[in-house]
Amino acid sequence: MPTGTFGGFPFDPEVYGSFVDQEPIFTDSILASGILASDTTMTTLLDNGGTVGTTRFYNPLDPDKDAPLVRDGKTDNEPVEISGGKQSFIRIDRMKAWKANQLVRELTAANPMQAVARHTALYWRMYRQGLLIKTADAILGLDGLKTHVFTAPGGVNAGLVIDGQQAALGEFASKFGLFVMHSKIFAAYQKLGLVDYNKYTITNVLQRTVDLPTINGLIVIKNDRGTVHVEGGKNVYDCYLFGQGCFLEASPTVTTPDYSDYDPKKGGGTDILYNNRSLILHPNGVSFLADNIAGETPTDAEFTNKANWALRFEHQNVRVGKITIKEEDLTA
Repeated sequence: MPTGTFGGFPFDPEVYGSFVDQEPIFTDSILASGILASDTTMTTLLDNGGTVGTTRFYNPLDPDKDAPLVRDGKTDNEPVEISGGKQSFIRIDRMKAWKANQLVRELTAANPMQAVARHTALYWRMYRQGLLIKTADAILGLDGLKTHVFTAPGGVNAGLVIDGQQAALGEFASKFGLFVMHSKIFAAYQKLGLVDYNKYTITNVLQRTVDLPTINGLIVIKNDRGTVHVEGGKNVYDCYLFGQGCFLEASPTVTTPDYSDYDPKKGGGTDILYNNRSLILHPNGVSFLADNIAGETPTDAEFTNKANWALRFEHQNVRVGKITIKEEDLTA
């Protein structure tokens, strides 16, 4: 049922929501890559209220740390209890509102809700993608993940990504599948002839065969947001390595996710669209320290502060890495 009008058109949240769900993914390529693993049990753990949940895991059985006993007819085979641990996650709640005159420029009488959804859906996906990059950067600041950050001894070369993968995961370096970089770094790889293009058919997204760039077998995504920072007045480029399932995600229920209203006193009459969103975005293998935050849900600054995260997995099971390259080391 419509809740009012937006930009002169009847606003139906169900119709609007269906277009949000169906919006093809293009510019938010990191989210489309498959590194996010949906975990609906995380929302189930919050069904009784609250914003913090905990999942448990068992540690692998390691003969180097717990060697088998000698079966010599004298030694008793005393059972050893399997050890495990837990990691905590937190629900993130956000909201945003827009005035009609900021979005109605592209509306058409034929499909107004699809046009609105095109704007707002991309807004929230880009927010989520930006938060993912900032969170990855935060956990890579943990002492236990120091080897996951590799500083390039020079500029771009054929062995750089191999060295970065090995430094982070050692013998499990092949667990990485995605290489996110600034367009300037991608250009440097292109100049050296190190970029390959593989054909992929992506159903339900692009609906056609596309050529995806790869470097050393890793799918490459160019993203100029969040992949460069300044040190000493000079640019330093951050290239991120991700493995499938390195982040867990879920979408907790929001009672009223979308609502339109009309304010007769603003500008002689203004249509307003309200969005309420809730998400769980959790780097797998670390735990969020919810006691460190001031409110029920963390601010972006709190969520992306390394002091609010603690390593729980063995570092080689955290499939996130970073390669930093100084601009001064790039060839012209």
